[in-house]
Amino acid sequence: MALKNELRILTPIGMLGYSFDEHLYWTEIENGVDAIILDSGSTDSGPSRLALGLTSASREAYERDLKLLVTASANKHIPVLIGSAGGDGTNAHVQLLVDIVNEVVEREKYRQLKIVTIHSEITKSEVRASLGRGEITPCGGGVPELLSSDIDDAVVIVAQMGLEPWVQAMQDHPDFDIIIAGRSYDPAPYAAFCVHNGFPDLGLAHHMGKIMECGAVCATPKSAEALAIVRQDCFEIRPLNPVAKCTPLSVASHTMYEKPRPDLLAGPGGILDVRDSTYTQLPDGRTIRVTGSKFIPFSPDQSSPEPSVSNTKYTIKLEAAKVTGHLAIFIGGIRDPIMQSQLNDLLMPMIKKRLHQVYTFDFDLSFKFYGQTPLIPGIAPQPAHFPTEIGVLGKVLAQTPAQAKAVANLAKVYFVHAPYPGQVATAGNFAMPLAPCDISVGPATQFCMYHLMEIDDPVAPFPISVQTVGRVLAPEEIQTNGTHPKEISPLEKLKSSRPLFPPSLVAPELTCFPKSALPSSVPLYKLAKTLRTKNAGPYSVTLDILFPTREVFELVVESGVLTREGLAEMYGIGKEDITEFMFWEPALAFKATWPRRKVSGSWDDDDVHASGGHVGVMGIEVVVPAGFSLNGEAWL
Repeated sequence: MALKNELRILTPIGMLGYSFDEHLYWTEIENGVDAIILDSGSTDSGPSRLALGLTSASREAYERDLKLLVTASANKHIPVLIGSAGGDGTNAHVQLLVDIVNEVVEREKYRQLKIVTIHSEITKSEVRASLGRGEITPCGGGVPELLSSDIDDAVVIVAQMGLEPWVQAMQDHPDFDIIIAGRSYDPAPYAAFCVHNGFPDLGLAHHMGKIMECGAVCATPKSAEALAIVRQDCFEIRPLNPVAKCTPLSVASHTMYEKPRPDLLAGPGGILDVRDSTYTQLPDGRTIRVTGSKFIPFSPDQSSPEPSVSNTKYTIKLEAAKVTGHLAIFIGGIRDPIMQSQLNDLLMPMIKKRLHQVYTFDFDLSFKFYGQTPLIPGIAPQPAHFPTEIGVLGKVLAQTPAQAKAVANLAKVYFVHAPYPGQVATAGNFAMPLAPCDISVGPATQFCMYHLMEIDDPVAPFPISVQTVGRVLAPEEIQTNGTHPKEISPLEKLKSSRPLFPPSLVAPELTCFPKSALPSSVPLYKLAKTLRTKNAGPYSVTLDILFPTREVFELVVESGVLTREGLAEMYGIGKEDITEFMFWEPALAFKATWPRRKVSGSWDDDDVHASGGHVGVMGIEVVVPAGFSLNGEAWL
């Protein structure tokens, strides 16, 4: 195989099944690409996929995206690589995507395709034996030690493969058309394709893959389709949407996304070290060139590059979930201010007590009230008048669907008819938007495995197989039409490629933060370009604050308003629980990570993505000196 000077890798969307712009897709394919690579997995949406066999997108959505991918593979001979099939990467979901590919080939009368599959399920006996040898450890802060009962309770166990099984699959079957794999480390198929094609720098390959697996989320404004150009000493990233662009800060900051820390990213076999990476804006104003990324292999004899990142043998991450019972909910609204004033102190304890008197079987009950003042410092205290309406979500966990539904139904009845001091509305207290408003949701699920398992061979746990789909067609039968739509003008192309939200929208002024007693201070959110919280795995939450300029970054750093003690008090955790706390100059950013109070997607979790926790720091006051400039204008 002749070595290339560069690789052009297209990622049309950061998650298979989420759809992408066909015109941008086919235009880039006509320009020439060496591979189409997509991720299809995540634990972001909780444990239900693993426990219940659900997919991250509908079958119809997979059919739409896969038709476009298969067409490019069949007619243009472009290899397609898809990781973490179906979201969780189980064997069944690998087969689901294979079935859809076969249907497309048969329906469209495409040539016969060679499909390589890599499975990632691990047997309970393998995990139990490894646990007995002391080879399994928790993956990150907040994850409990693995118990034998967790293995018993797991519905299915998948392991996250690194690049090695992908490389092996391509070496064994160099004429493949499509590879569909089970649970994979997100950058693995990208890094493996680079290695297989003579680009062995694992630092650059993994860093490129870490960015590209999200599509063009690294662009401003964030969009879907992205192209990577990989060379021996660098890689370049460019969004395909003409209204989007990559900047040094937008690309540098992407290693913060969903990760406990932005500079050292541990994965199968080693650590991606981006502390010396450089980000250069190219003359087109939309493309970024990245150099200097390193990959540090794990080795027991090697000193760690950072005290908080320990080196070890090669490990793979195990993921599993269990069914914990059955869930029922009820929803509605409370508009009466008299009832609102007694909701927390009187009505909730009374309703819970009464329900446990009526039903003697085991159940758990939680209430979430939307519209009450959040109990997070920095938010203005509740005004003298009460909210127009408080939304109520009641959740019941019980061992059977009937038990959960019974408790939810009676809890709803008490919300409607419970008496309370000063009551004047005797016809009902609860505005019900549905009939019935007590709803059986189905099985409740919970993660029971998020652990690292030591292995000797990074390929052996992941069986590789090959199959052909479709039938051998006579030359006159082969369909080569429809590879791309008819040529369209640049103006039409631009119109068909608008970002989901127009970038010209102006943010409203907020009135929920108290007027500062310091005339020279502003709330932190006005100084930040991005301020977000997000899962860093199911057991941790991470806070990212990105600043628009070096001047603003240095102002916040020197102000001292962000401290471990302050964050700990704000979020009700111990300062020792904050596992990462750092300002990161390459992205002009701040990062902190700590364990979640509730594991993502557990029955009483009220923020599965952990994306609502940023509100706590929005109102932190930062003193701004007179004449301070932001975007060329004096702030005060």
